[in-house]
Amino acid sequence: MTKLGGKLVEQHQDILATRVAHMIATKESITPTEAIRKLMVTETYGLLLDPKAYLHFESAEYIYYMYNAEQRGDWELWLEL
Repeated sequence: MTKLGGKLVEQHQDILATRVAHMIATKESITPTEAIRKLMVTETYGLLLDPKAYLHFESAEYIYYMYNAEQRGDWELWLEL
């Protein structure tokens, strides 16, 4: 991947993480900062940051669905996604 391509992926990952954090904050009635902290310690976030996992090609809603499955401990569903 070129430097420009890598930078674009990173920017898109940041945008997706921000959108997912906003969804978490809204649905869980917590502050955006708390939502970001909750997201950053998940396996879902780790996959989002891994360009080889291609999770950055998915929608924020899809990533939130993965986050939610992980939070519920539904690893079977999480792995299917």
